[in-house]
Amino acid sequence: METLQKCLLLPIDGSEECLRPVLFLKRLYPDLRNIGVILFYLRPPLSPFYQEKADSVPLLEKRKELFAARERSSRAIFENARRHLIRAGFSDETVQECAEEKQSSAGRHACLLADIRQVDAVLVQKRVSSSLEGFLRGDPTSDLLRHCLASPIWFTEGQVNPDRAAICVLNEDASLRIADHAAFMLADTTVEITLLHASRTAPRMISAHPAGMMGEELGSWLKTQAAQVIEPFLTESCQILRAAGIDESRVRVTIIPDKGNTAMEILSHCREQGIGIVALGHSEPAGTWGFFKNSVTRKVLSEFKNMAVWVNQ
Repeated sequence: METLQKCLLLPIDGSEECLRPVLFLKRLYPDLRNIGVILFYLRPPLSPFYQEKADSVPLLEKRKELFAARERSSRAIFENARRHLIRAGFSDETVQECAEEKQSSAGRHACLLADIRQVDAVLVQKRVSSSLEGFLRGDPTSDLLRHCLASPIWFTEGQVNPDRAAICVLNEDASLRIADHAAFMLADTTVEITLLHASRTAPRMISAHPAGMMGEELGSWLKTQAAQVIEPFLTESCQILRAAGIDESRVRVTIIPDKGNTAMEILSHCREQGIGIVALGHSEPAGTWGFFKNSVTRKVLSEFKNMAVWVNQ
């Protein structure tokens, strides 16, 4: 199967922290020839005083100096990020640059550009470890979830082992969209993939390759009344992976017990199984169940460590 070009948007701000996801890309894709990156820098807004038309020569000169300094600063930030990518193995030709004047939130700017450029994902480093810290530092997570309705978001934190990935499956279309996204992004890798579902009726962890879905233990559970709503979504997710050219030997269907804290059950299972990528389909809340699903996504994003979390809406 032909390897398709992939493109990711990487917001940068001049810090080394924002470049940490590059190491994750290098580990996930040892061959970076088909991976493009758009570096996105959001310039701080000009003071209203300098946005007005200059009415004197000294003020005009001051504006010119300010714009020149801003351009030098932007250029230095882009050059540093480009060097970082090239050292990681990217070719200069696959790295693009884009700078914009800040007019709204950073998350909204990034998501609008992602939609315009039709990138495969927005790649960001998790920067907070608590709700209070997120409030004080301006955590962009909620902003990205609010505005990135078309482009998936990849959040990374710490040292990520990308050898194994879990696609969380619920009985909703968002789960199929994240399965489709993960299939495309992982088809050219050797990553082992788990289709993961947490159920309150599962007595213990049940796992099998797709060919064994109707085997004794998993097949018996899938025939229960509680499993009837999720079985079509697990089956279609398997078909999506198969259509992407992913061999079934790389895929498992796993059901884990849900004791009431779904997000922590998912994260705990992934840590125990050495899963470094967690893929979630996120949908806006609609009633009690919608709020519950929404809170699972936010809880996972709040608590995950040394992982990458992919979110698609």
